[in-house]
Amino acid sequence: MDICKERAFEILRRLSFTRIAGTAEELAAAELIRAECEKAGVEAVIESFEIDTPEIFQASLTAAGPEGGPIHCIGIGKSGNTPDEGISGPLLYIEDGLEANLLDAEGKILLLSGTAKPEVLERMHKSGALGYIACYGSIYDPPEMVRELRTRNERRKSGDETNFPGVLIHMSEAQKLLRLAPERVSIVLKQDGGKKGTSHNVVASIPGTDKPEEIVVFSAHYDSVIYSTGAWDNGTGSLTIMEIMQHFAKNPPRRSVKFLWCGSEEIGLRGSKAYCEAHKEELAKTLFNINVDMTGTLLGYEKAVCSCDDMVAKHIDFLGRMEGFPITTSVDMYSSDSSSFAAPGVPAMTFARLAPKGGAEIHSRKDVFEVLDPTAFIRTVEFMLKFAEPVINAKLFPVPRQLPQQIQERVNQMAEQSKEQSKEQSKEQSKEQSEKPSEAQPKEQK
Repeated sequence: MDICKERAFEILRRLSFTRIAGTAEELAAAELIRAECEKAGVEAVIESFEIDTPEIFQASLTAAGPEGGPIHCIGIGKSGNTPDEGISGPLLYIEDGLEANLLDAEGKILLLSGTAKPEVLERMHKSGALGYIACYGSIYDPPEMVRELRTRNERRKSGDETNFPGVLIHMSEAQKLLRLAPERVSIVLKQDGGKKGTSHNVVASIPGTDKPEEIVVFSAHYDSVIYSTGAWDNGTGSLTIMEIMQHFAKNPPRRSVKFLWCGSEEIGLRGSKAYCEAHKEELAKTLFNINVDMTGTLLGYEKAVCSCDDMVAKHIDFLGRMEGFPITTSVDMYSSDSSSFAAPGVPAMTFARLAPKGGAEIHSRKDVFEVLDPTAFIRTVEFMLKFAEPVINAKLFPVPRQLPQQIQERVNQMAEQSKEQSKEQSKEQSKEQSEKPSEAQPKEQK
């Protein structure tokens, strides 16, 4: 195998810097990846796409009462704006946002146990609440991390202008707020939720020697989150597929192989979704997607999640036994870029080396180079190649194009949820428009 852990970790050291979606640093990382591809003799291009980059001008949270006062927060992008004087109301803790939690939510400001999933956000808004407070982190985080909140945007459909202001606080501050039990809390939030930015994918291609029209795509995201160098998440995945590219550059495959480094995965798989949209016609010839999201931890365990026929999971399990490589497999959707390929019907899967509780951590300053191990990293790369190379070079491609029923049901369910959300948003917008006074009818006469 033409792979090298020393080469990979030398590049990984240079890639380990904060690479937030849509920033100059993310573009610098994309340029670094492209340069390494070309150094390996593989042509690579950078493809740009538009993303949401809300700009927060002002965000504050205040608890009323003698023991109250300001609480450190950041605004949630695209959630909405308050009047200049802010919004104020009684605090209601709604735990996970079940319907029973929201029976008395009207006119109140809601506190969640974590962050809001789309269906919870919809329930909160319909409850008549004024706004909400989400929380993030651990009550056991050191004090310096309390102020290092990960920026978060609401994931909304185009055209959805629902105004429901939200702020994010640290989990330890949420616990203090509940113990304080203030009579009222106030939020001020000012933002440009419609601001757009540019992110980038890097795409490298090695044409097939026998069946160039048939394509297998390796993918990994290369962006990170605020405060994080992203060494593990997902610098390691990025270098995993780069080493696989190095191998195929010297050992030309029968079928064409593409290598996709996705930008903006951390804000909703935007890069892989943009790739699938831009390469829609090519997806009909894309036979398989092999995604990698984190490898190389010294303390860790191997996992493969297959959004494809269960024969793939069984084969990986069989190969693991043959090679003495411990790995668990499942057939499911995974919260990474493989899901963007499965959604339009491309068989897909994700390899990952995850960490035990108390081991390596992601999405904070704790994601550092020092938790990684070159030997663990290259062991995963070697196993992936032993799996992927015979598949790519097979006389008959062995992965069925049809997704299994359980995966197709998940895909259909996500599509239906998206469609229903769009319908509800259209109804809300129509209702708001009908309630607005016409230009010929002054507001005071409404």
